[in-house]
Amino acid sequence: MSKIKIVATDLDGTLLNNQLLLSDRNCIALHQLKKKGIHVVLCSGRPFNGVKHLLTKIGLDGADYTISYNGSLIQTADGREVLHYAKLSPYDFQKLNELFTKFGLGLHAMTMDRMYSYNQEVHPLTIRESYLGKLPLTVLRTNIIVQKPIIKLMAVGDGQRIDQAMAQLPKEFADRFSFNKSEDFYLEIMQKGDNKAKALQILMERLGLSPEQLMAFGNNQNDLEMIRLAEVGVAVENAVPELKKVSNFLTESNDHDGVALFLERYDI
Repeated sequence: MSKIKIVATDLDGTLLNNQLLLSDRNCIALHQLKKKGIHVVLCSGRPFNGVKHLLTKIGLDGADYTISYNGSLIQTADGREVLHYAKLSPYDFQKLNELFTKFGLGLHAMTMDRMYSYNQEVHPLTIRESYLGKLPLTVLRTNIIVQKPIIKLMAVGDGQRIDQAMAQLPKEFADRFSFNKSEDFYLEIMQKGDNKAKALQILMERLGLSPEQLMAFGNNQNDLEMIRLAEVGVAVENAVPELKKVSNFLTESNDHDGVALFLERYDI
């Protein structure tokens, strides 16, 4: 009999196909887990607003939990109870914007219900994130301070330029933030120590569970800690090489219902 009691899955590039849609097969597989009493946790870099429609489709409710903003927000699926909520400095947002702008990159801040950017020529990837995350975008003048708690920052643009900017990152920022690429063109900037694995540990402590009871699915670098933490770590076929190396299992790609296929074969 399987000892797995909690299943966590990344969304983009893992559970969702390349059209960013949740297939019926993946949806049914997760709903069946819930019916068995297994905790199903959507674990995404997206803001909570960009996850809610999937929670509804799968049938997750106030008794379930979700992890968003790449681990910087943990809450019940109905949004009524928050277990962990990062708060980043708006002044750091200004300073980091100066750094990344020098490299031709966009930078935006995410609060619970809005996105902000100082880039007067808004980067197309920032617009994309606003659309996917269902967060309205406000473009600020450089002397304006964001008044709402910032949960996560995100640098967007050419991957090589992101690497160049990180190579010149002042130590003060390296000491105060966690940095993680969710795509080659996305750099997640989070409260120090925040990631999907830490979020899952907080949640499992709440539920009285342990990593030995965790199964996790992922595809990119921001899933590394989560996959390492899990007793059963699964990479989809389209995952980056680094993730495949640390995974216990490999399944089909996100475009071929890899999550559902693995769950159908694994005896939970």
